[in-house]
Amino acid sequence: MKFHLGKRNLPRHLHSSHQASGMTQAVALVDERYLKWLAGQHGSAPLQLQRHNLMPVLTDLLRQSAPDAQLLRAYLFCEQQVLELCDDVVVRSVPPHAVDDGLGLVRSLGLELNQFAQHGGAGLVLIVSDDERLIPYIDEAQWRGLKVALVSDEGGLDMPKLMTEAPSWARMLLQADRRLALGAPAWEALTVPGAVLQSSRPVAFQPPAAQHERDADSSESYFSNAAPSDDWLEQVRQVIQSWWTEETSDARLDLQEEMQNSQGVPPETDRHLLLRVRRELARTLSFQEKKAMRELIRATVLAPSPAQELPVAG
Repeated sequence: MKFHLGKRNLPRHLHSSHQASGMTQAVALVDERYLKWLAGQHGSAPLQLQRHNLMPVLTDLLRQSAPDAQLLRAYLFCEQQVLELCDDVVVRSVPPHAVDDGLGLVRSLGLELNQFAQHGGAGLVLIVSDDERLIPYIDEAQWRGLKVALVSDEGGLDMPKLMTEAPSWARMLLQADRRLALGAPAWEALTVPGAVLQSSRPVAFQPPAAQHERDADSSESYFSNAAPSDDWLEQVRQVIQSWWTEETSDARLDLQEEMQNSQGVPPETDRHLLLRVRRELARTLSFQEKKAMRELIRATVLAPSPAQELPVAG
């Protein structure tokens, strides 16, 4: 074969350019079973985990505790099939805990951790799990230069009490480079449908680039329920109209047909326009802004063309 699968002479260090500018790329490895158990301690039953809020909650946590890091994506290890589409969240299916006592999860999460350590996909990994069998994987990743942070709730960081009640979890926390705690506002966002995350606690240090991005986001956080302003709508409408003008006639017809038979926006189109709008605004969009953007896309694509509006000769 011309290309040798699985062979890589020079590992890719995707985070090197960010480290040069003082930013470290991070990813999150989330054991959904453990996250649900933790969330259940803070939410009402029956628990309905708000997966779409996972990435923003972890991003907010990282801004508070590690302002020099940027969260790229989260890998969610699930025992059940997930059909929900969440931005920047990659789902990994694992066997139910009752089938193999969680061994499949440990192997899958541990392999993912080793991949990042070997190939340089990140400089910092957040782990949301309490399985002590991950300690050898964490230790190996740390030997390869990867920083590992464990995420828990605020009550889980009382080490003297934890060493008595859950010594295995305490040992795992001691192995980590950092320990991050999700507060009550984060648990509300993860457990209550439609909940709005409260503003983050102030950060002691902010690099200039990160501070500029934070200032740009201050008026509209991801969780804001405020409706977009008329100026914002007009600015985004121009971006979408510019994109629509650039599309070929065949591409327009394909999109029109696809959207007429669906309720949303095709994923590729959604990602492309989300990137264009982000670049235009120079900031991240809030949940309500993303919703409004998709409505504008559908309105633009499904609007009748001048040829379609011509009266039929009688």
